[in-house]
Amino acid sequence: MGEDTGKGSAGKKASLSLQAKFLLGLAVIFLCFSGITSLLIYYYEKKALEEKAFQQTEMVMAAVESVREYVREVLRPRMYDILADEQIFVLEAMSTSYVSRVVMDLFRKNLPDFEYRRVAVNARNPDYEANELEQRMIDYFATRKEAGEWKGIVKTDQGRFYMSFRPIRFSRSCLNCHGVPEDAPSLIVENYGAARGFHRSTDVVSGVQSVSIPVDFSLSKIMNVAWSVIFAAFFVVFSLYGVVWYFFNNVVVNNLKTLLEIFRGTLRDEKGVQLYELARTKDEFDEMAEAVQSVASHLREAHGKLEDYAENLERKVAERTGALEQSKKRLREQIAERSLELKTLNTITELVTQSVQLPEILPRVLLEALRAVSAKGAGIYLLDREHGVLRLQCQRNGGELEAEIPFEPTLCLTMLEKESMDFEGFISEAGGRQRDLTGSEPLLLQSLNVPLCCHGQVLGVMTFLGVTVDGVDPQQLELLFSIGHQIGITIESLQNIARLLESKELLQSVFDGITDAVVLLDHEYRIKMVNRAFLERHKVELEQVLDRPLGALPRHKNCPFLLISDDLRFTSRKPTENVVETAEGLVYEIRMYPIFSEEETVRFIVCYARDITEQKQVEQRMQQTEKLIALGQLAAGVAHEINNPLGVILCYADILREEIRDAPEQRREDIEVIEKHARSCQRIVTDLLNFARGQKSDRRLYSINAVIEDVVAMVRRQFMKKRIDFVMELAPDLPELLIDRDRMRQVFLNLLMNSSQAIAESGVIRLQSSHLPPEGKVRVVVEDNGEGIEAEVLAKIFDPFFTTKPQGTGTGLGLSVSYGIIRDHDGDIRAESRRGEFSRFIITLPVPRDSDTPF
Repeated sequence: MGEDTGKGSAGKKASLSLQAKFLLGLAVIFLCFSGITSLLIYYYEKKALEEKAFQQTEMVMAAVESVREYVREVLRPRMYDILADEQIFVLEAMSTSYVSRVVMDLFRKNLPDFEYRRVAVNARNPDYEANELEQRMIDYFATRKEAGEWKGIVKTDQGRFYMSFRPIRFSRSCLNCHGVPEDAPSLIVENYGAARGFHRSTDVVSGVQSVSIPVDFSLSKIMNVAWSVIFAAFFVVFSLYGVVWYFFNNVVVNNLKTLLEIFRGTLRDEKGVQLYELARTKDEFDEMAEAVQSVASHLREAHGKLEDYAENLERKVAERTGALEQSKKRLREQIAERSLELKTLNTITELVTQSVQLPEILPRVLLEALRAVSAKGAGIYLLDREHGVLRLQCQRNGGELEAEIPFEPTLCLTMLEKESMDFEGFISEAGGRQRDLTGSEPLLLQSLNVPLCCHGQVLGVMTFLGVTVDGVDPQQLELLFSIGHQIGITIESLQNIARLLESKELLQSVFDGITDAVVLLDHEYRIKMVNRAFLERHKVELEQVLDRPLGALPRHKNCPFLLISDDLRFTSRKPTENVVETAEGLVYEIRMYPIFSEEETVRFIVCYARDITEQKQVEQRMQQTEKLIALGQLAAGVAHEINNPLGVILCYADILREEIRDAPEQRREDIEVIEKHARSCQRIVTDLLNFARGQKSDRRLYSINAVIEDVVAMVRRQFMKKRIDFVMELAPDLPELLIDRDRMRQVFLNLLMNSSQAIAESGVIRLQSSHLPPEGKVRVVVEDNGEGIEAEVLAKIFDPFFTTKPQGTGTGLGLSVSYGIIRDHDGDIRAESRRGEFSRFIITLPVPRDSDTPF
C-alpha cells in the first residue's frame, strides 16, 4: 500500500514553493505599479501641455477678437463717417477678416509656431476655403449650436498639433458686405466677384477660426520622461525585489519550515507519512493546511467527549455575556457623560479667552457649568481680600443667595496645596465666621461649592444650589475643580492686565505731565513712548511715530534729538548732556539717560529736551547789559578827560582861522582839517556821554507807526538814489505807546541806515508793526534783503565800538545806543540773519497800562 502511494506521489508534478509564488506575484505588482506610474506621469504631463497650449491659444484668440471688435465697432464706422459713401469699402481698414489675418501674419513672424486660420465654406478668397478638418469642425458647430469652442490635440500629415476652433457667425453689420451682392460695396464685387462670400445669414455657422501650436516635440519629451520613469522604477523595483526576497526568505519561509517540522515530528502515524509526501508536491501553506486538517480531525474526536460538559458552560457564558453587555452599556453612558463634561470644559475655556471683562465672562461660564451639574441654581462669588468677604457677582435661579458672606481664604491653603476635593471642609472652615456671629448657616454652606483658585490663592467660590458633594460622582468633582481652576486663572490674568494697564496709564500721565519733550527709544532707536509735549511741539499723532525710527518722523527737521544722533552710542551708564540749536534758531538742552540690560547692553534710552531759547536770550541780554554798564562807566571817565582838551583845541582853531584870514589857502585848509577832526572827536565824546549816562526821556503817548513814517519820509529821497524801496506793513489798530519820540526816531534811523549800507545796489526794506494782545506788547520788524550778517558777528553787533565798517566810517555805537534806548523803554531788541538772504531786527515794546499813563 505504501509502495502504491509512493508511485502515485512520484507521478505528481511538483508545485511551486510559497517563496516562488510570493516573489512572482510581487514582481507582477511592482511591474504593474511602474507601468501605471509612467502612464499617469505621461497623461499628467500631456494634460499640463494641453492646458498651457490652451492658455496660449486663448491669448491669441483674445487678441484676434480684440482686433476684430476694434475694426467692427470703431474703425469701420469711423471710415464710413470719413468716406461718407457706403459703396466705398477700404479692405485694409474695414474688413475684420482681412485685418485680423494681417495682424496674425505679422504675429507669426515673431512666433512662427503659432498658426492662425480663419476659413469658411465658399470663402471669398479661395486661399481661405475650409479644408477637410475645418469642414468637419464647421459641421460639428452647426449641429451643436450651444458649443462655443473645441480644443484638443489633432494628428495631421505635418505632425501633431494642439488646435483650438471657434465658430464664425456673421453679425448683422457684416451682412453689408456678405449678404446680397446687390447691397455690397461695388469695390468688393469688382475685386472678388459676386459668386463667393455672399448670401450669409446671422443664424448659420459659416466658418471657423483656429489657432494651432505644434506639440510633437513636447509630446516626445513627455514620452522620454515616462520611459525614464519606467527604467528608473525598474531599477528601484529590482533592488526592492532583492531586499524583499531576503527578508521573506528569512522571516516567513524559514519560520514556516520550522513549524512544519514540528508537525512532522508530532504526527508519527499514517498521517505523518502522508504529510511528509505532501511536502514534496505542495507549497508550505498547502502543507500547513493538511497539517491543520489532521489536527482538526483529532480535535473533532475530542469534541464529542466535551459536548456533555458544554451545557453548563453555555449557561455560564450566557450569563457572562449578559453582564458584559450591561458593562458595555454603562461604559457608553460614562463615555457620553465624559464627552459632555469635556465639551463643557472646552466651551468654558473658549469663553474665558473671548473677552477681557469679568462681567461678560462670568454669567456665560455659570450657564455652561449648570449644564454639567444637575442643580436648581448657581452663583459665582468673588473674594474681596481687603474686607474679607465674598461678593455675589452673578447668579442663575439663585435669588436666595446672600449678596455678601464673610470669608477667610487663608484657612483653605492646605487643601489647595494638596489638591483636596474636600469642598465641605473648605467652605465650612473659610465661611464659618458668619455662622458664629449669627447662629445660622448661610445658604452657601448648605450647597456644593467649588473654589476659584490660582497659584495657591483663593479668588472666589462657585456655588450650586440643591446639590451636595455626596450627590456628585468623583469625575464630576474633578471636572468642577478644573473649571474652578480655569476661572481662577482667568480672573488672575484679567486682574494682572488691569494692573498693567493702570501702571501704563500712570506712566503715560507722568510722561504727559512733563512740559518738555520726552522720548523713550529702544536699542535700535525706534520710538517706544513719547509724551504729549513732544506730539504737540512736532504736530504729529502718536500712531505716526510709535515703533518708527527717530529719523523717520514726518517733520524730523524740527526734532532736536536728530542733531545729536552720533551721541546715541553709550559705553557707560553715565548720561550725556548737549546743547543744540535748530535751523529755526531754537536752543535745546538735550539729556540722554541709557537703561542697560543685565547683559550690559543698552536696552532703552530716555531722551529729554528742554527749550532754553528764552533762557539763553535772557543770559545774553544780561551779559549785554553788564557789558554796557561797564563800558558806559569807562566811556564816561574817558569822555570827561577828553572833552575839555577838545574844547581848547576848537577854541584855538577858531582864533587861528580869524588871525590868518588873509593867509594862503593851504594854511586855511590845514586849520579846517584840525577843526573837522576835533569836532569828530567831540561828536564821539558826546555819543559816549549819551551812551554812559543816557538822556533825559520826555515820554508821551505817541503812535509808533507815526514815528516810523516820519523816519521813512526823512530818508526816502536819499534811499531812492540807491534804488532802495520801502514796503510798509503797519497795523492800523496799534495802541499808542509811552515813548520818547526823538530817541525812538534815532533807533529807527540807525536801523534804516544800517540796512541801506547792507544793500549793495538795489533792494527792499520791509517795516512791519503788529499788536500782541496776549503779551501786552507791540512788535516792530525791520527787515532788508541785503548780504546778511555772519553768525559770529551777529552775537557782537550790540557791543559798543564793534563795527564791520572800514576804519573812519563808523564809531560802532549806533546799535549799542539803540539797544540802550529800547531797554530804557522796558522793551527788547534782537537780530536774526541768514548770510546772503536777509537781516531782521525785531523790537518789542510794552503797551502802557492805565496807571502808567501821565496826566
